[in-house]
Amino acid sequence: MVDLSGIHFHDSQIKRVVDDSESHSLTMEIDYPVNWELNEFAPRSLVFVDCYNYQVFEQPFEGYSTILDATIDGNENGWSRIVLETNMGRRELICKGLRLV
Repeated sequence: MVDLSGIHFHDSQIKRVVDDSESHSLTMEIDYPVNWELNEFAPRSLVFVDCYNYQVFEQPFEGYSTILDATIDGNENGWSRIVLETNMGRRELICKGLRLV
């Protein structure tokens, strides 16, 4: 089961998404907030392990998608369905693990 509690998704900008079919992972390269008071961001990667069914439901918008919230919408047999709410809509995927690198 995936645990989202240690990751602060809010205001992370999604720069690029890489789907690795060989490892069954999906990597979101993001600008991650490292210091809220000083508005400092640093490059990080969200790596979704054993990932499938990645879908994007976003409308056209100028600039990068910014994550507003992340929730787990269900768990079954070790798989978690994750919903990322963004300033452009939402992204959904199913995975077995998640790492912030």
